[in-house]
Amino acid sequence: MVRRELFQRSLACIFLFFVLVTGGCGAGSNKPSPAASDETAGGGPLLEYFKASHPGKEVVIFNRADLNDDNTEDMVVIFRESKETNSMLAVLDLSGSYQCTNEVPAPVSNQVIQFKDIDQKPPLEFIVQGMKGANVGYAIYRVEGTKLEDLFGEGMKDCC
Repeated sequence: MVRRELFQRSLACIFLFFVLVTGGCGAGSNKPSPAASDETAGGGPLLEYFKASHPGKEVVIFNRADLNDDNTEDMVVIFRESKETNSMLAVLDLSGSYQCTNEVPAPVSNQVIQFKDIDQKPPLEFIVQGMKGANVGYAIYRVEGTKLEDLFGEGMKDCC
């Protein structure tokens, strides 16, 4: 059983390395996700909507892309729930009105949000990866309507 866990963790690390190295081959933003210290620069009305609907929540990281194929930019936000837990959601721009998706657990440290058109059809998928202590995890998400769907992941239960 220990060998299997080590093998699975090794595969997850190899996948994360591959995703980081090949970062420029998908659709979406190729610039790094802004850190919390940059949140006022580039957050705009989507981030303001998040802050208004989640008062007191600290933004850890965010990134923007068109997540629902409506030609408007949406935003994925990872935010602090407590000292040891983070959550994530998407803020959707629905023709000038905004709506948050459901919240899902998110990594506690070293978070990366990367947009990839994995299946070569809309809507756009995105990969979230990160850590909690020595545990590494990643997951692939997509927005379906106004719901955030977890398509696939490895190790997220240990890093969220």
